[in-house]
Amino acid sequence: MRRSVLVVCVIAVLTLVITTLTSASEFKLAPETKEKIYFRGWQYKTHIVEDNVARYNKEMGGNVDYATITGDYPSLMETQLATGAQLDILYGNPSSACRYFDGGWVLPIDEMPNAAEIKAALYPNLLKAWTYKGKLLGLPYFVTTRGAIHVNLKKYKEAGLTDADFPATWDELYDQLYVLRDRGFKKPFLPHWFAEWYGINWAFIFEVMNRGGRVADPVTHKPLLTVDGPGGETLRDWKRIWKDGLVPQEVLTYRESDYLEAWGSGEYVMSPQQMYDLKKFNDPRYSKFAGYCSLLPYKGQSWGLIDSALYIISNRKRSAAHTRDVMRFASWYGYRDHKGEIFVGQRWMDESMLFSGYKEVMESAKTKEGMKGSLSRSEDYKAVLEVYANTPYPDDVFNVVWADEFGSFLRETLANFLTQDRPVDKTIQAINDKIVALNKKYGIK
Repeated sequence: MRRSVLVVCVIAVLTLVITTLTSASEFKLAPETKEKIYFRGWQYKTHIVEDNVARYNKEMGGNVDYATITGDYPSLMETQLATGAQLDILYGNPSSACRYFDGGWVLPIDEMPNAAEIKAALYPNLLKAWTYKGKLLGLPYFVTTRGAIHVNLKKYKEAGLTDADFPATWDELYDQLYVLRDRGFKKPFLPHWFAEWYGINWAFIFEVMNRGGRVADPVTHKPLLTVDGPGGETLRDWKRIWKDGLVPQEVLTYRESDYLEAWGSGEYVMSPQQMYDLKKFNDPRYSKFAGYCSLLPYKGQSWGLIDSALYIISNRKRSAAHTRDVMRFASWYGYRDHKGEIFVGQRWMDESMLFSGYKEVMESAKTKEGMKGSLSRSEDYKAVLEVYANTPYPDDVFNVVWADEFGSFLRETLANFLTQDRPVDKTIQAINDKIVALNKKYGIK
């Protein structure tokens, strides 16, 4: 009797598993309606995006309309979502996605027929980072380390320094700037202080984390900065190199394009940049020191933060059939195409060294060879992987509804700290007070 019950249970479980797998594998990617799908993103190699969309429209009979949004992207997209504009799929950082989700504007990936398959294909730490209140907020666009310290090896060697002199911590890096100045490089450092919504504010967040601190508690989101801790240390070092003229003060007015152009000029010795732009700056079309752009390796202290972006599905009013079409295109674009390949994710890896959240892309032989061909030295391949593996993710200030509001405040506050010579203690207090006010505003206790 017990054996019969056991057999029945096993059959039931197997039937459920087979049904689930079949429904996922039979998830058709061609649209069933003629409804237009509105896809929006920020400005980055838009010719590739347009080409990807054109392929879907041509080969799958799709009706996807893509356009690029310029300006304050998170705010502009929030306005469109809040007003129910024609917007079906959009780029978004996890911080923005959390806010959009709390606004009721996001259709989580959990609602897709192949959600379980997608989740199983992701690295567990990234699945965790992109999950908010139990829901996966989007499909992976890219992952990278923002704040990896690029090094101009040509100038570094001109200063009489070698890999053995590479700084292991922010303290050592700032001290070495004075060595570089004394050896003829008046402004050796290009800091991540530019004026975009992910500029100087993210620089502060990642440096605090690299020093072992947190801006806020990752669970309660209560403020954690202190004058004597990593936050105060970061501000004091910033003020020191600012006043001593070791950085170009005009960086505070730069857009990211200006910032990238400045580093590509070859004028500076070190700069926090995106990991993926090692490929760009080893290309003579974009860099005056191509072949000499390396990075500081991991020596016990992390560098930068995990920067990532998602393809987010909006929750605007649509027919059930139209929503299924949106899911089909999202799956084709953000997961596997109709040939079963992670086409878009692999293409970004090949074209720009944009890391993927999918294990299959990152662990392929093609990716390994492509990365080696994008770096200045063979040993940099190992350094890239070690830096990336040890990069922290700021869920304390990213995975919270007030992330974008706080980012705007922090950006202005930090710029004023430098340009108006505001004191460290009052700046730390202002940041903590803002977090307290935001927690109160949104009922976070």
